[in-house]
Amino acid sequence: MLSVLTGWWARVDPADVRARLTDVNDGIIAVGGMGLGLAGAEVARHTAIAVIVLSTVVGAMAVFGMQLGEAFAEREAVEEIAARERRLLELSPDDELAELAGVFEAKGVSTATARAVAEELSASDALSAQLEMEYGIREFISARHAWLEGALAGLAFLGGASMPLLITLLVPWNAREGSVVAIAALSLVATSVVLSRRGLSHMWLTVGRSVVVGLSSLGLAFLLGDWLI
Repeated sequence: MLSVLTGWWARVDPADVRARLTDVNDGIIAVGGMGLGLAGAEVARHTAIAVIVLSTVVGAMAVFGMQLGEAFAEREAVEEIAARERRLLELSPDDELAELAGVFEAKGVSTATARAVAEELSASDALSAQLEMEYGIREFISARHAWLEGALAGLAFLGGASMPLLITLLVPWNAREGSVVAIAALSLVATSVVLSRRGLSHMWLTVGRSVVVGLSSLGLAFLLGDWLI
């Protein structure tokens, strides 16, 4: 079982990991900040709970919708580029072949070798070769994948937001501020460690940035709640 999980984790795109952990952190900071702002304003418990629940649900739906829209926009852009390249290959295959060879020449490959590589790639799958070498497009985005991206983003935000929400519901009312700050700090450290490992960045710098920015946001929310309300 462990080997299966390890193999799956190794195959996960680091960019996807970063995106989803960012959504988790957004949930922690957004809803935790809302809770601390209400605490600073000394809002009644039942009102604070209602606002935090609404913030959690609306925030998750907003992230879901935003990611879904981005994924479908990218899908449509890829399809439009592919359709245009397909037409060009039908109308002027020689020009497209020369253009593909030019891509390799620009990378320092000799003219003869660039031409040979372009011809070989085009013989196998001319459209895929054009899309990958000219636009960096390696695969098409399915509608299912777009919906999945949106759902994962919304669930990641919901997972992060559920931490301050549970604290609001379960922790004694006079201890909620410290509990929110503590769980936010621990969560930011954990997600930052994973981010640094997958992104090959400096772990302590990543942790430091996330914790400082996150806790500063929470502190500002508390002060604004105390000042504005």
